Amino acid sequence: MQLLMYGTPVVYPLSSVSGNLRWLILANPMTPIVETFRYAFLGAGTASAWQLLYSAGFMLVVLTIGILIFNRVESTFMDTV
Repeated sequence: MQLLMYGTPVVYPLSSVSGNLRWLILANPMTPIVETFRYAFLGAGTASAWQLLYSAGFMLVVLTIGILIFNRVESTFMDTV
């Protein structure tokens, strides 16, 4: 989990990432959220509607998969835990 924290530009700005790794950092769905908060509070950073839509779409896909898996194992979940 700590390694993934470095994959999100929390400590460093997205503008400091070179072109080779920029696509990898932008693939992280938390990057647009962090960059938008940075832009709102500090006035520096980027705020892109397309990146926020990507983040929201990723969230909806993960939520749907989570609900489907939970509904499948709901009856035996307490026995497993």
